[in-house]
Amino acid sequence: MNETAWLDRVFSNTSLGHRLLDRLTLTNLRHAFYLISPYETTVESIDDVPNYNAEVSAWWLVFLTAEFFILFISGHEDRFALNDSITSICAGMLSQCFKFGGRAVAIFLYVIVWDNWRILEPPWDSPWTWIFCLFFQDFMYYLGHRAVHEAGFFWGLHTIHHSSEYYNFSTALRQAAIQDAGLAIYDCIQAFFIPPSIFLVHRYFSEIFQFIMHTSLVDTMGPLGLVFNTPSHHRVHHGRNPYCIDKNYGGVFIIWDKMFNTFEAERHDDPPIYGLVTNENTFNQIYLQFHALWDILIFKGFTKDVKGEPMFPGVVNKLKATVFPPGWFPGVPVTPFFHWMSMVNPAHGVPEPEKPVLRYSPPARILVKVYVASSFLLLLAIFFHFEYDRNHLSYLDCTVKIAYFVVTMQCFGAFFDMKWYARYIEIARCCGVLIYYGVLMFDHIGAGTHRLFVISLHIMAIALWTTDVLVEKLSQCCSKNQSINPEKGDLERAPEIASISKNVQ
Repeated sequence: MNETAWLDRVFSNTSLGHRLLDRLTLTNLRHAFYLISPYETTVESIDDVPNYNAEVSAWWLVFLTAEFFILFISGHEDRFALNDSITSICAGMLSQCFKFGGRAVAIFLYVIVWDNWRILEPPWDSPWTWIFCLFFQDFMYYLGHRAVHEAGFFWGLHTIHHSSEYYNFSTALRQAAIQDAGLAIYDCIQAFFIPPSIFLVHRYFSEIFQFIMHTSLVDTMGPLGLVFNTPSHHRVHHGRNPYCIDKNYGGVFIIWDKMFNTFEAERHDDPPIYGLVTNENTFNQIYLQFHALWDILIFKGFTKDVKGEPMFPGVVNKLKATVFPPGWFPGVPVTPFFHWMSMVNPAHGVPEPEKPVLRYSPPARILVKVYVASSFLLLLAIFFHFEYDRNHLSYLDCTVKIAYFVVTMQCFGAFFDMKWYARYIEIARCCGVLIYYGVLMFDHIGAGTHRLFVISLHIMAIALWTTDVLVEKLSQCCSKNQSINPEKGDLERAPEIASISKNVQ
């Protein structure tokens, strides 16, 4: 019997409530912890593999909400922030937008390699094939994850995930939009001897499993930590303390780190301080997504020291700056690993984090916080509908919705960064939404209730920020007039004040 059959009696099947609650099943809860068997997930074709990320996403929302509530009531509200969490979740939305059909971009190249150059062809319905893929896929993830930390400009594909100065479930969603392009080579190596459908299943669940690693609520997990990755191990990976740099790359298993000497246990006397060695200090989504890639490829090789001398002299060193580890400079020892160079001492030149920790968080008005939080909930609702319907949307609809997501996220970032232009681009964004819905009024659906609701919200938003801007300008004009034209009473009292001053002297 369907676990959520009762929903059909409460919600329409296209409502957000139905779509979210339909996914809050015990099966999907089990899937969130990689508790699956070969017999329930083995299929012959990749077309038969569900989008498991979308199926467990409702549980992720529950986990996020529960974690925030627990942290708040336990007095640990310093472990999350509205601006950081919204930025992280928005990054997760954006990363999903760039998955074709909800799948990693590598799957298309994977199928080509499998169809033309496979070396072995194990039976797709064998449990042994499934088990072998479980381990080998995780080993390939270790290599790929290590590469996006150490292999030069690959780091630019992963920087955003480490840019949060907090560590909670929302951090797990802070993913790079184009990281899958960097991991594609390590995915496709498996195409020589693992059927595509089996690979795709484990690729999904490897990503899903790592969500639950991003929490500070779970301490060490005892003997499980000897073999499996745990929140404690992964907290080290996100630390910017010298001992945390380039450690604990494992996805599901931690054994690969122990085999290749990249394992480091969490130190309770020196807990991880999260973020980057040099933090970004912005909530600009596009900047966070792409600037590190641009900096390493274009600018790093031309860096100069305090004396104005080039730090990467010559063409060879400039090329090395783009492919050697991000922390490498000429003279720093490196050693080869797989197809890239790894630093002998990853902590070289890494300073101890400042204490007390000062996180980037410009003071926003209550109005801004309430408005952005409300707008974010609307964005989240629209995104869930997008994920549910994306396979049935035209290319134009997909493009328009992704553009809406990106522009909305940029507005959030501008508000959180306290940019002077935040209100103006928000007004422009709302006008764009009204134009879009105005066009939709002429389709077969017409002026539906939900469309009128969204239109009303954006009209009110335009009125709110237009009024806010006008009040500010009026206040500035009044202040300017007062400073230029003092009140008459003050001018009449000026001789009296001067006389008193003279007598005092």
